[in-house]
Amino acid sequence: MSDTHEALSALAALEARLNRLEDARAVEQLKYRYAAHCDNAYDAQGIASLFTPDGRWVVDGEGGSNTGRVEITEHFKDLPKKILWAQHYVINPQVEIAEDGLSAIGNFRLLCLCTIARTDDAGAQDAVILTIDYTDRFVKRDGQWYFQELRGRTHQVSNWDQGWVKQPFRE
Repeated sequence: MSDTHEALSALAALEARLNRLEDARAVEQLKYRYAAHCDNAYDAQGIASLFTPDGRWVVDGEGGSNTGRVEITEHFKDLPKKILWAQHYVINPQVEIAEDGLSAIGNFRLLCLCTIARTDDAGAQDAVILTIDYTDRFVKRDGQWYFQELRGRTHQVSNWDQGWVKQPFRE
């Protein structure tokens, strides 16, 4: 093997590593944009734009299941009436880019502080803390990353004054 061939091979390997790192970072940034849209009064159009046209949003607990941008938009359009304020802290990102560089799986954790309207008293609100584990699937289309599926498993949804020990899930 010539020195030139070895140098080109090393350069190609370096470029592949850099692409994988950039893709992993892009996937993390996509998840953070999702959180920012949620914290912006659940910007329904912004959230839906992060998904493929046939993407799925599935969160157990107080969430639900929605397929496609139209259903996702409809779900988030009315959410600000129920969740009046929210601050999403997305932590512990673990992103695995597929060998072909066109799909990825990401695991994230969420700590969310929010104000939720009470169902038993029209004017009352509760300060709520919730935690969710996400296992999301992503695809890269035309150089852009999108959610193929956002899937969350809720650990607890507790009123702040009760905490997760006394009240793991609020009514």
